[in-house]
Amino acid sequence: MAHDPTPQRRRWLAVLVWAAVAAALLLVAQSYLSPHLVVDLANRVWSCF
Repeated sequence: MAHDPTPQRRRWLAVLVWAAVAAALLLVAQSYLSPHLVVDLANRVWSCF
């Protein structure tokens, strides 16, 4: 039978997951501030058609 993590460990795991999600969203938002990236993504999407 699997060992159930303690509430404190579960809380830290949840905090770690939320921090990773927030960091990923921040990086994506920051990358869209670069106009070159947005133009490159638009060109790649347009080249599919």
